[in-house]
Amino acid sequence: MASPTNPNPHWQRALQYQQRNQQQRPQTARQRVRDGFDDEWLGKDVEVEQVKGQGVVAVRGRVVDVSKYWLKLLVNGEVVYLNKAYIASIKPLVVKDTAGGGNGGEQRPKSK
Repeated sequence: MASPTNPNPHWQRALQYQQRNQQQRPQTARQRVRDGFDDEWLGKDVEVEQVKGQGVVAVRGRVVDVSKYWLKLLVNGEVVYLNKAYIASIKPLVVKDTAGGGNGGEQRPKSK
């Protein structure tokens, strides 16, 4: 039955539901949302496509450090800072092995 302090009979249930939701346990490692892939690029050679005006400029270098908004690259011995808002894509650089004769590093059997 409704009382003068709680005019709605379902009010008590709503308060219990609200208190139960506020007392939820903290998030576990699986429930956390990933905010980026910065750790995957750290210390690796990459090609970054940066948007400049109407065009796209490719910058190749090694990722030295990352922050929330910036990417620090080492390009030809110089440090370059790129704002993540202007990055179109980041690709890993694959170093081709030219010592194998240009055939992808596969060795051919020697003919006699």
